[in-house]
Amino acid sequence: MNSGEKLRTDAPVDHAGKGENFAPTDLLATAVGTCFLTVMGITAKEKGWKLDEVTVEIDKKMTTQGPRKIGSLLLQIDMPSNLGVDQLKVLQKATKDCPILRNLNDSIKIKVKWNQSKKGKKTSLNFVPNNVFRETPQVTFFDAGVNGSNGSDVVIHHGAAISPPNDEEFEQYYVHYHQIDHNLVLDGRRTFTLLNPEWDEPHHVIYLNQKMGALQIPIGTYHQSVSGTEGSMVLNQAVRDRDFDSKKEFIPVSLRDRADLRKAKAAEPVFWLWDDGKIKRLKLCCVSSSKEGLRNSLV
Repeated sequence: MNSGEKLRTDAPVDHAGKGENFAPTDLLATAVGTCFLTVMGITAKEKGWKLDEVTVEIDKKMTTQGPRKIGSLLLQIDMPSNLGVDQLKVLQKATKDCPILRNLNDSIKIKVKWNQSKKGKKTSLNFVPNNVFRETPQVTFFDAGVNGSNGSDVVIHHGAAISPPNDEEFEQYYVHYHQIDHNLVLDGRRTFTLLNPEWDEPHHVIYLNQKMGALQIPIGTYHQSVSGTEGSMVLNQAVRDRDFDSKKEFIPVSLRDRADLRKAKAAEPVFWLWDDGKIKRLKLCCVSSSKEGLRNSLV
């Protein structure tokens, strides 16, 4: 091997060996699993996806009759919870291009079982405070900067508006994989709905105003914003990585074909609002008043 590494092998104990090292058939089974991992790693890198730890366990069964050979392989692949449904499908499809698989498909029965951790990640939601230099009844003068920002955009809602607009009866959301948003209200108010199936609390509604500072929207979080009849103006001080492409980062995602997002939207929402001079976080399960009372307090 070019690496100069040495690999010891041994026959299994039931075939005149000591079983102290890999059997040749073990190496063949391992080649299938490592081929799957390699192909997925290459695909994730090409897509610009962060791929957390992936593990493969292989159950090898030898034939009991006739010529001794591998009868079947069962691959148990544990995928990280940070991947969306569409990403999983792309990676699963990519493994079909594994060259080891092509060589063995006609001679060994190979079954693949895909598993994904369902444990939700702790919600990551932050507000970056803005520094008000001076404020009078007619003038507000403040610093809108965000540390590390290397891009900015302004979204103006002229009256009642939804961004992105709905797909008929289905809501649509934006999601970024190479940009972290920091949305600061410059004028009016803007209501943001955030969905992230990987969070332990996947559904958030933020009644954002200027005093709350810039709402940080992490990578991989689906978001939609709505303004009332008075409209609103929001400045986004973005942090973009080198793979950012504006042609790919602002494509609406419809709930029409996303069962995972519909499930996240159906979860009890966490409400965020400005009240009594500070940001408050409310959940229906944690409020003693009725839902109607809570609804009135949020309007």
